[in-house]
Amino acid sequence: MFANKKAWFSSSVSRARRDFWLVEDGIVTGWRTADYLFSDDAAHPDTLRIFQSIEYLWDKITVFHSLFLCACEKRQSVKSVSIGHYVLPPVAVQDAVRNVVGRLIWEHDQPNTQSFADQAASDSKKEESDSFSTSTSENELCTCCD
Repeated sequence: MFANKKAWFSSSVSRARRDFWLVEDGIVTGWRTADYLFSDDAAHPDTLRIFQSIEYLWDKITVFHSLFLCACEKRQSVKSVSIGHYVLPPVAVQDAVRNVVGRLIWEHDQPNTQSFADQAASDSKKEESDSFSTSTSENELCTCCD
């Protein structure tokens, strides 16, 4: 599957995943000459160096999470694995996403008490209005008191 392809592995990647690469006739090399770069941790020092490189800034290299290899192994093909799911974003991007997602979750869990009170008051007025219109229409239909 990876015959004659070169890969670099961060020291955060397990030995088993590196061994799978070698079993598939892949070659382990330095990150500047590799076809694939694998890491399990964007904050790992060796991975951070790549994210700070000019090659990364110019979008010439992509760092994959090593789970990409597991997905390839299960499907027996690189082409059948959706690459985008396994691209490892830099730690700064991950932190920004976590902050936004965390804020959204917090905002969702914490209802705005003012709007909640306004909604309750509005619902109460609607119930009173509905009750009044129901009793009015019933009185209009009643002919026994005329």
